[in-house]
Amino acid sequence: KERVGDRDNKAVDRVRGWFMTRLNGSKCVPTGEMQLGCPEIIPQLRARPFWDTSEFAWVKQIEENLDVIKEELMTLRGQKGFRPYRGPSWASKIKAEDKVGTVSHDSGSWNVFYLYLHEIKFEENCAKCPKTVELIENIIPRHYHHAFFSCTNPKTHILKHHGPTNKKLRLHFPLVGTQGSRLRAANEVTHFEEGKVVVFDDSFEHEAWHDGETTRINLIVDLWHPDLTDEEVKFLKLLNNSKIKAEKQISEKDESGDNFFAIIDKSQHLIKDDSWWVTPETKTHDRDPEDSTSEEKKKEN
Repeated sequence: KERVGDRDNKAVDRVRGWFMTRLNGSKCVPTGEMQLGCPEIIPQLRARPFWDTSEFAWVKQIEENLDVIKEELMTLRGQKGFRPYRGPSWASKIKAEDKVGTVSHDSGSWNVFYLYLHEIKFEENCAKCPKTVELIENIIPRHYHHAFFSCTNPKTHILKHHGPTNKKLRLHFPLVGTQGSRLRAANEVTHFEEGKVVVFDDSFEHEAWHDGETTRINLIVDLWHPDLTDEEVKFLKLLNNSKIKAEKQISEKDESGDNFFAIIDKSQHLIKDDSWWVTPETKTHDRDPEDSTSEEKKKEN
């Protein structure tokens, strides 16, 4: 805090200016219209929807560990820990059918397996995939302590939205079911490929589609924006932790249950089994018998 208050400390000029603007009751305005919906903009950070992964030397190490991460992912099938992605009422206009929060998709389904969520470590989940957690902690520099497996089922459309801030970037590491899966950020669209990392800035308006026939699962990891200095990250972490602590205290007194912490707690028991997870094997098993008959007739002819 003392370093941020020291005007001679040029390493935190950017964050100091942003902080003073917030204290005065104002917000910094982004330079591009596609970031206008983002509630927190720190000025003088490079803004681009998608980033060239060659700028991050460690990405190659992540991609080299595809089989390691995928193996741990597949062991999670049938285990507890997955939950539907939900948010408070202010996050979406679409209420969940089970009345636990709101959903961010208008078709299909979206489930998650949290490892970290806003500085909170999901110890039980992390214990189930220790190698993945080790890779996140040891390979990705300055990760944001926000990481999870993101699972979208066939015909899912995640509605356009903005992330909460531009002080971080988001990494997608596609693991399985990538065919027919794509992501739009601003006016750019990328198609996911298994084992190929995508880094994008989710402060830009973005949305996603999965038109494949099996469940698409990506490992998502947030990381601090590379333009921020270590001193700026240290200060912003302090603010983040203070904010989360305050929000948790408020949520404990919130009888409505319409808050982030209450919904996270309620959603953990909503998935009873792994029937939601569509694999090539389950898809073949669940195929209509008439389809099988048709295939046999084709072979005979």
